[in-house]
Amino acid sequence: MPLICCGINHHTGSLIEREPFQLQRSKLAHATADFKRISGLNEVVILATCNRIEFYCRDEIKSDPKESIALFYRERGIEETERLNELCFIRQGTSVARHLFKVASGLDSPLLGEYQVLGQVKEAYSASCSVNGAGRFLHKLFHHAFQIAKRVRSETEIGSGVQGLAGASLELVSRHFHGELTGRKALIVGVNKSTEMLLSRLSREKVKVTVANRTLNSAEKIVRPYNSSAISLDDLQSALVSTDILFCVTSTPEFVIRPEHIALPIRPEGMVAIDLAVPRDIDPDIREIENVTLFDLDDLKHYLDSVQHERAADLPYALDLIEEQVKSYEFWRRNMITGGKEALRQMLDQDRKELLGKFSDGFRQSDRKTLEAFSKNLYRQFLRRMNNSD
Repeated sequence: MPLICCGINHHTGSLIEREPFQLQRSKLAHATADFKRISGLNEVVILATCNRIEFYCRDEIKSDPKESIALFYRERGIEETERLNELCFIRQGTSVARHLFKVASGLDSPLLGEYQVLGQVKEAYSASCSVNGAGRFLHKLFHHAFQIAKRVRSETEIGSGVQGLAGASLELVSRHFHGELTGRKALIVGVNKSTEMLLSRLSREKVKVTVANRTLNSAEKIVRPYNSSAISLDDLQSALVSTDILFCVTSTPEFVIRPEHIALPIRPEGMVAIDLAVPRDIDPDIREIENVTLFDLDDLKHYLDSVQHERAADLPYALDLIEEQVKSYEFWRRNMITGGKEALRQMLDQDRKELLGKFSDGFRQSDRKTLEAFSKNLYRQFLRRMNNSD
């Protein structure tokens, strides 16, 4: 079976369509073990972010993982699995490597160059390793992904100034309040990596921040360096009375904020609510409340599509780097599959002939023999080095 990636992302389904199939990142190891048992596949890594749920698989026998994915979700009590046929994309072989390398490098995110996704890819890989989900081929694939993400970050300006989706949401907030954030009051519901980034940025803008969390101790710990306040979710409604800016970043399966939590009347400049969670934390019905503006991940995607064109200047070079890495991984994979040096020699000689045919038309007939001799000498030199390395 070739490598296969099958899943749903922001290209194939909206936030509402993806929501029923979302997996909590804290439970990825358990989900990976379950899917490996259900599917019988040799190798599995499940990547879950706010914009994607993707199953990376490999096995000795060629098969379609979609039915196993449907069964996986049915075991989790989700009956609408026929929607997967409409929402799921599938990639095979070299296309899997190309896709993962783009994802890890932030080239497949709503925010081009998003840096947080690399941490999420590493988290997914680590969860898989903890339950023996990844094998030889996926180990190599994900390590190649980490390498190329580092190169794209260091050799291009694509990620310059990008602070992830949470950072982009602050741009929306700043625009809403015409750049005047000093002295405003923000409430962040939930504690994770986005919370710390929001705390840092809001504190620099002299915004008064309160963090609410189910576990009060976690909230108190994260606010300590920023001299901000921490409350439990029991005090959420009273805190909302004076809140100008609301961020929600939890991973709970139910709405945390509902219309009845919002006290009336809202201040004249209104409240801006940013829902960065999947499943969503904020009941979309709060849009019906006067002077409340709600942005979810779909809204954020539409905003980013309109403002980040200048960040794409280095995209062609980044894609060239990706192709280099794809070829490197594919060379290793083909060698592992064919096995033995003779098969490798034949593969290299075939590649030599293909490249020679591709470029020889640009040379005069009298120079083609020289080009042929050069390619053969280069090929033999490579084989000698390979033999000497044993």
